[in-house]
Amino acid sequence: MTHIPFNTLYKAEHGWLLSRFHFSFAEYHNRDNMRYGVLRVMNDDIIQPHTGFGTHPHEDMEIITYVIRGELTHQDNMGNKESLGRGSLQYLSAGTGITHSEKNEGDEAVHLIQTWIFPHAKGLQPQYGSKVFDPETRHNKWLHLIAPMGTPNIINIYQDANMYVSELDPNKTLTFEVGKDRQLYVKLMEGEAKINGIDFKEGDAAEVSGEDLHVEALHHVHILLVEMAKE
Repeated sequence: MTHIPFNTLYKAEHGWLLSRFHFSFAEYHNRDNMRYGVLRVMNDDIIQPHTGFGTHPHEDMEIITYVIRGELTHQDNMGNKESLGRGSLQYLSAGTGITHSEKNEGDEAVHLIQTWIFPHAKGLQPQYGSKVFDPETRHNKWLHLIAPMGTPNIINIYQDANMYVSELDPNKTLTFEVGKDRQLYVKLMEGEAKINGIDFKEGDAAEVSGEDLHVEALHHVHILLVEMAKE
């Protein structure tokens, strides 16, 4: 396991937006930190009230947004518009091309994690999906958020990758088994934990392969992981 402290991530401050980039992105250029497997982007964003990302284009990327707090309003050129709050998930397959906006129309700052995953092919059909989860479905257990195309009852993406989330009470433990030739990227979104024997602070991340993941919550913990094939 490679521990990635939050304070080592690139910090982008734009007044209305505070971002931490886990990988090379926008004004942060780092050829040694371009991706982890099929994971291309993970941005930890805080969007101030009554601001947001105006309409902009994407193509050939699976874009997954998980809301930690506040309410995010999405609108796209496929006719979708909705607002999503804490613990909600939004999925956008950009495929041949889409345009969308992401706004904070409320009075509270929005905190979210946006993840970009390479699709298995270019030029795919764009699609949009979202889901609001009962908090109990992730309470002291893993909730399966995203799965490869063809997996029933879960939001599907065009890639052999999965996403899970959990909220743990203090002193609770949780394990995730890492399969052969698989790897994880882990993001501690809230709280403090001991992960595989290492102390993690809020915002820290980790790359995990060749060993299972063991999480011990030191305080209330909100944790996200991406599971994928090794490359």
